[in-house]
Amino acid sequence: MNLQDHVSRYLELVGQAEDLFTAVQQSHRDLMACGPGCDDCCHVYFKLSLIEAFIISGTFRQNMSKEVQERVLSRAEQTEPLFREAERVLLSGSKDCSRQELLETASKIRIRCPLNEDHACMMYDYRPITCRLYGTPQKISGRVISCPKSSFSEGSKYATVDVDEIQRQLYRYSRDLIMDLIGKQTPPPGPGYSLAEALRIVFDKNFFLTLREFL
Repeated sequence: MNLQDHVSRYLELVGQAEDLFTAVQQSHRDLMACGPGCDDCCHVYFKLSLIEAFIISGTFRQNMSKEVQERVLSRAEQTEPLFREAERVLLSGSKDCSRQELLETASKIRIRCPLNEDHACMMYDYRPITCRLYGTPQKISGRVISCPKSSFSEGSKYATVDVDEIQRQLYRYSRDLIMDLIGKQTPPPGPGYSLAEALRIVFDKNFFLTLREFL
């Protein structure tokens, strides 16, 4: 596939995520807290797959003015060490904790996204899939979790989003992109990046040549 094919395939997945969110919202509108001014989703810990980091980084540089980029990158520089520390804590606990316990720990990590300004996303139309699905009941590693501001009750049945399947698709898309660009495959789940890292990294030829040396 050429580069545009990879981008188009990712954007199709974005559209599917949007459709999933809309379907769940229509079913449970009275239970979901999503709305203008709510930025709880801008403070969660998660990692981007390579293809998503690649596209978001490029979009950020193409669509944001130099002034805005400098402001966001300054926040990203301050935020990145917080993500690294959170990852260290999670990795150190991975040997002794169950997957469910690690999810609980991750869900309590609060780090403000560098794209959050005045309680709103500066790249809302291009935000990651994780952000697009936030607020819905989500099935992760066999357990259903939801936004703490929502009114979903534990033990009740709701329309849910299978986040694990979406992450598997993102890994496959990332694997195919890497294979086409550098001719190597990555074992699952593949490289991951905080949003702060994704904004600061320039995913150019030199980046992928360096990545090739580590795979």
